[in-house]
Amino acid sequence: MVELKEITWENLWEIINLKPAESQIDHLPSNAIFMAMAYVNLKFQYPDACYAIYHGEIAVGFTKIVFVEKKEKQYNLPEDTYLIDALMIDEKYQGNGYGTSALEQILSFIRSKPWGDSNNIRASCYDKNTVTAKMLEKAGFTRTDELDRGKACLRVYTKTL
Repeated sequence: MVELKEITWENLWEIINLKPAESQIDHLPSNAIFMAMAYVNLKFQYPDACYAIYHGEIAVGFTKIVFVEKKEKQYNLPEDTYLIDALMIDEKYQGNGYGTSALEQILSFIRSKPWGDSNNIRASCYDKNTVTAKMLEKAGFTRTDELDRGKACLRVYTKTL
């Protein structure tokens, strides 16, 4: 079982230094970039949070969750939506079920509706990332024909609580 923990000064560099597998690096910005994106979102008053994913005392991954209201032009979504903008497990810890467990924790967080009353969730992954696609589908997400912000092969998945 994993848990989501706040990113603090004490664990910041540990989280920044987590890396996906070599074959995934081209598909994911670094955790530092995701944290910078969260900072910009917060400046524009989009609720956004980054969390470290821990298994016991070991940091095994990172996630970023955003709440976007329908009216926000930057995202152009048809309804208020929670976005799982990032979910990564460090290459050393992949294949141990941490991603699936982290996704369960993320969904539990979203069910609490911390930023708004929406039952809509979106996540995206590259078509070549079959492991993440299967994980999302197993958790009840449905693959759409939509591409995330026009990026080729970055497929959007949706789920309703």
